[in-house]
Amino acid sequence: MSTKTQFWIDVAEHIFKDTGGEPPEKWTKSEIDPFLTYFHQQLQERCAENPALIEVCGWQQPKNGAIPSGSTISYDSFRRIFITGESKGNRTTRNMFAIYMGYQSYDDYGRIAHAKTNTPEVPAIIDIAEEEAEDMEDNRIPVADSPRNAFFKPAIVAVCAILTVGFLIIISISAPTHSLPATLLLFRNDNGIAVMLAEEDLPIQVISNRRYLTGMDYDHKNHLLFWANSNSSESYLGISCARLNSTNSQIIPGSLKDQHIKQVKYPAGIALYPDKEMLFCADYGDSTIKVFNYEGQLLDSAFGNHLPGKPSSVELDIVNQKLYWTDVSNHKIGRIDLLTFEVEPDFISNAGLYPDGLSVDSIHNQLFWASPKSRQIGIADLETQKSKLINVDDPIAAVEVNPVDSLLYCSLLGSDVIRKGLVITPDSVVFDARMPPIYTHGSRPSVLKIALE
Repeated sequence: MSTKTQFWIDVAEHIFKDTGGEPPEKWTKSEIDPFLTYFHQQLQERCAENPALIEVCGWQQPKNGAIPSGSTISYDSFRRIFITGESKGNRTTRNMFAIYMGYQSYDDYGRIAHAKTNTPEVPAIIDIAEEEAEDMEDNRIPVADSPRNAFFKPAIVAVCAILTVGFLIIISISAPTHSLPATLLLFRNDNGIAVMLAEEDLPIQVISNRRYLTGMDYDHKNHLLFWANSNSSESYLGISCARLNSTNSQIIPGSLKDQHIKQVKYPAGIALYPDKEMLFCADYGDSTIKVFNYEGQLLDSAFGNHLPGKPSSVELDIVNQKLYWTDVSNHKIGRIDLLTFEVEPDFISNAGLYPDGLSVDSIHNQLFWASPKSRQIGIADLETQKSKLINVDDPIAAVEVNPVDSLLYCSLLGSDVIRKGLVITPDSVVFDARMPPIYTHGSRPSVLKIALE
């Protein structure tokens, strides 16, 4: 039995002994809600006794001696873990329950569990191979040179998966060969930018009081978040950035830089190249794709000339050294080869009305996008350039593919729902009923990004 499975058995037993009555798998809402309040109080007490546990819980450090506090898990998350068995929690959730049982973290539990069973001590975090096997068993596997000669060098990467095409094109991407502990889902909402850790818990608002955000991307390696702001106010128009803490739950004080990059007229989508510390921006205002380094220095603009239309979303395929953008004025999708600098403005000539929200799958050479005006999701084979538009019942604001996790995420326009687990047939899109939607609890998500640890 894996450490993760044994962990949740131990947690359930601890809850049963701590609360009395029925075991948690038999609880209803009348038992779950009071426990969640009690659980939060227990974490507050332990964090007050040992402030080092605050960050382990993903909480913010309190000010002026206040009692530590933060989000824990929702009623739905509790049910998915202890009753339906659909989830085994993300690392932050497991850390919280480990602290509740008296450990310092989930890793601390793992070391002690291995010691009790007389197994050799494992390095750093509990048996990574075991974690990978468990995640594969669950089908819940999270994951993860430039313009002009001075900036771009060929990337030598082996792409080792082949797309199988049949009557049903399932956006499940073969058997994964690599897994990592947690998936970070970022989305733009009415107030700024929020994050959700592996679809558990409530959203955490990391960027607040910032309206008119048009694009964003996250460099998980350096914990750097960049976003574009089209607000005509001189205080915000441009590209801003901030560094998140190690748990991705809050901005590191002093790291927020509004208008870090100002040399844009109307910034829309952005895409990051972490290894090169470069940023690509679709500047809708002057029909160019601009390239900056992380310091804000302009490296190149439009790869020469203005583009024929108005670029909106932009997506970088690092593996194949291609850059894609949506042309919302001509309803097309363009492509730029970063090695030869060849520009293909009509790469996809019929992308639906006002295509936006690009997402690329470098493993299987597929491109996805949303066409909210025509209520369609687009999908293209990047080798053959064959594309199709799939009609959907609800207008899709944005899509984001996680090929290793075998999921496609879709935010619904004007809704607080993010759908996942799509099956695409030749003429319809079916949401997998076994994968419940993600609720953002009132926030209306639009731009989506997945950061894979």
